[in-house]
Amino acid sequence: MSTGTNTKARVGILHPDIYLPSLEDPDLFHEVINERERETGLIMNQKENGVYPLVEVQNSQIWFTSGDPQRDRDGFRTVYETGTLSTGSNTIAHGLSPSTFTFTDFFGVITDGTSHVPIPNGSGGTGDSANILVNATDIVINITASYNNFSGQIVLEYVKFQ
Repeated sequence: MSTGTNTKARVGILHPDIYLPSLEDPDLFHEVINERERETGLIMNQKENGVYPLVEVQNSQIWFTSGDPQRDRDGFRTVYETGTLSTGSNTIAHGLSPSTFTFTDFFGVITDGTSHVPIPNGSGGTGDSANILVNATDIVINITASYNNFSGQIVLEYVKFQ
């Protein structure tokens, strides 16, 4: 059986061909099948999940630890609904404690039911724009008048300090 791991990127590779011993040796047969299942589980668990519920989930991202790059940290994701947005600053309490985590990404999308706009979008200057700022207590969504009455979802991704 040929398998490998790219240790630099931590990406598992499972060879599509599998050698199965004869059924005349059931112990060896079960050992090979069990090892293949273990390897498959490890590789599948290395893939980032595409689950976006309104509660915190582990997203299967693996991040280094500053000062100790050999120690990995798990990534997490939480999704928030914006409600109806109005021109200017709109705030949503995120309920996270910034002293126990650091953000790795945040993004979202808003819609009026017809047009869909990714956030961030635009420069925040005089043209149409929708941008996100995350502070110690809130998600702040700044929109221009053209996105008044839009609503959508914001995704926060982060790692926790260990």
